[in-house]
Amino acid sequence: MSEPLAIAGVVPRTVLTPPDTDALASAIRELAAAHKTFALVGGATQLELGNPPAPIDTAIRTTACARVLDYAPEDQTITVEAGMTIAAIQRALDPHRQVLALDVADPEAATVGGAIATNAFGRRRARYGAIKDNIVGIGVVRPDGTLARGGGKVVKNVAGFDLPKIMVGALGTLGAITSATFRVHPADECSAAVCVRASAADAYALAQATVDASLVPDSLVAYADDGSYDLVVRFGGFARGVEEQVAALHALAREHGLASESLDGDTVQAYDERERAVRRMPVTMRLGAPPVRLAGVLAGATEFSGRPRVWYPLIGAALAGAEHIDPPFIAALRETLSTVVLERVPLAARAGLDAWGTPPPSFAIMERLKDRFDPERLCNPGRFVGGL
Repeated sequence: MSEPLAIAGVVPRTVLTPPDTDALASAIRELAAAHKTFALVGGATQLELGNPPAPIDTAIRTTACARVLDYAPEDQTITVEAGMTIAAIQRALDPHRQVLALDVADPEAATVGGAIATNAFGRRRARYGAIKDNIVGIGVVRPDGTLARGGGKVVKNVAGFDLPKIMVGALGTLGAITSATFRVHPADECSAAVCVRASAADAYALAQATVDASLVPDSLVAYADDGSYDLVVRFGGFARGVEEQVAALHALAREHGLASESLDGDTVQAYDERERAVRRMPVTMRLGAPPVRLAGVLAGATEFSGRPRVWYPLIGAALAGAEHIDPPFIAALRETLSTVVLERVPLAARAGLDAWGTPPPSFAIMERLKDRFDPERLCNPGRFVGGL
């Protein structure tokens, strides 16, 4: 018998899986009319993120709403329902040699709605940007059951961009995402990867040197290893361009007194698994700060010794994992960094912990948005920043 679905430890009274968007909107209208709380669930890969919500009457799963609604390869856009998985979207794009540059830990389970709601990111963000940079339009059901849409279907259409942007990272507290339109990109003709062993300070310096040298890596990720880092830099594109950039990176590494080596495909996949392993640890933290400040913290904090971590030097973000919760360490990080979000925390260790930390300066705006969209606080109440 499978375990009951739990949202940050809270088990809803009932679970619904509407077969289509109209049924989803109808379910939300009925719940709103009865003043009952509800939460939205996609592939259930990020249900530990956030604080325990208030008691939830109904969890609404979007997984049955999983169709491609529109795909225009020539315009490089695709519109899909929110319950479609990231892997299924990529399979739809493969015949046209295009990619959706959206990284999640489990693409076969993670849905596009969940990725938007949690502001998922990964190694390719340095080249392609965050979700906000790739989403063109969005369909939602407001917490009162009203269907709404913002944005457009083509990349050049900038009207109504605000709705797509405010739904990104809102953790389902402003309504149900029903569909999304994304820009997609041409698939690379070939790819290659280089690994450089370096300290945190040297890894950051080399990362900046790649930018100064006008290199354009697909990703640049540092994996912790015994106090130092394996800085893995990947390039993609046309064969000649990739070859030139790989040679240029080896030369940069030599200039910085660092050893570098080209990686084969199996080794590259092993690094991907190391990142997934950090995300699966009992305690996972998402760290954020200006890139130079985060580099300094990682270089100077001996408390990180032995903690598995993955660091994205160009975007000022990192993931750190642990077997057990360490409140003093988390408190110290929050004094230094811009954000320390607890992505995964064992239920028994949640008491007295806030997954988000001190609300940001924009919190007053976030409160006003919540009041406009969900004045009765029915939609995923209490799970987000500051109890929203």
